[in-house]
Amino acid sequence: MSCIIVGGGVAGFQAAATCRAMRPEQAVTLIDAEKETGYYRTLLPQFICGALPEQKLFFPRADADPLLTVRTGVRVKELDRRGCRLILEGGESLPYDRLILAQGGDPLMPGILAGPPARGIFPVRDLTTARAIKAWLADHRRVIVFGGSLVGVKTAVHLCQAGFDVTMVVRRGHILLRALSTESAALVEAHLARMGVRLAVDSPLEDIRVEQGAIAGIKAGGRWLEGDTLLVAAGTVTNPSFLEGTGLITDGQLVVSPALQTADQRIFAAGDVAVIATAGGDRVSPNTWPQAVSQGRTAAENLYRQTPEPHRDLARVNAMELHGLAMVILGPPVEEARVIAYARPAQQVRRELFVVGGRPVGGALIGDISAAGTLRALIASGREITEAEAGLLLPRSRHTIRFSETTGRRQALIMPSRG
Repeated sequence: MSCIIVGGGVAGFQAAATCRAMRPEQAVTLIDAEKETGYYRTLLPQFICGALPEQKLFFPRADADPLLTVRTGVRVKELDRRGCRLILEGGESLPYDRLILAQGGDPLMPGILAGPPARGIFPVRDLTTARAIKAWLADHRRVIVFGGSLVGVKTAVHLCQAGFDVTMVVRRGHILLRALSTESAALVEAHLARMGVRLAVDSPLEDIRVEQGAIAGIKAGGRWLEGDTLLVAAGTVTNPSFLEGTGLITDGQLVVSPALQTADQRIFAAGDVAVIATAGGDRVSPNTWPQAVSQGRTAAENLYRQTPEPHRDLARVNAMELHGLAMVILGPPVEEARVIAYARPAQQVRRELFVVGGRPVGGALIGDISAAGTLRALIASGREITEAEAGLLLPRSRHTIRFSETTGRRQALIMPSRG
């Protein structure tokens, strides 16, 4: 029997690479419902608008590995824990010795879009749909992006840069609601507006207008917005349906230990599908790209350990560059936190930390990202911040520090070669 990984996203591929590196004699099978796997979902906005060729989306690969089998277009119908096997939709049975669940999530679509299908409405989630979006955009230039997530913001920015007419609609609050404070979000929103992105924040989707079978506009926040394309980037929802009845689901969630182990000692989980029960009794699901990478690695490392080790870093760190505005998210806002901040709004700079009980628990660097690594380490240390350390929020330079997002920065995803 072998190790099986369900899910071909970054968590699954990182788990596969780690398994093959740690136990080179052990066969690994990775299965995924998509027809193509092993690509950067974070780069789909650039691909959609024509700024990135399709071949640049895929993870770097080493030579073919005879003990790594990747099966695509395959869905799991049932998990038989007693028999240690997966049953696929076609009836095939796959036995496993160890199992990692990393199947990610499905795009979250507002209920109002569940009616009769209309052309021009797409979720921004997978490569197959991204190809369809790209083809549609060749003849449709008025785009509405619904959703203030990281994917939604990046999609709006890249389409605007490419010359599309872009309106961004945020259902509640402000953009990046789970990542930025109101003050930081306002800075980013002002930057998007200067780019030419029209913003409708705190505007729930109320109705859609369809003409001749295609989207023609939406009603959000009490007003009608015209557009011939609706791109939905409102987040994801996990779908653990094939796990029902296995005893692994708690309150509709796949809850795992701090070591990413399920209620079955042979089964671990990583990425969006995993809800981690912390030692303090909380349940967290830090769904970011860096988290998916690190969780995939941890789950694979723990597979054959007699005593699995906890996944210690639960930070929701993320970074991006929005047409000249650099941003590093160090952790989401906390309601009871004290805010330490340095701001130069005229220069599009805001640097802040969220502090609870004297300890920094999150923050954001907008416009100037100097000392990001040091501040991140300070948060990870879990200790109280000193006055000198709080001084790190003062920028080191008057100039905005910029960086480019390139696939070459993610070398951890290269599959290990076998010779």
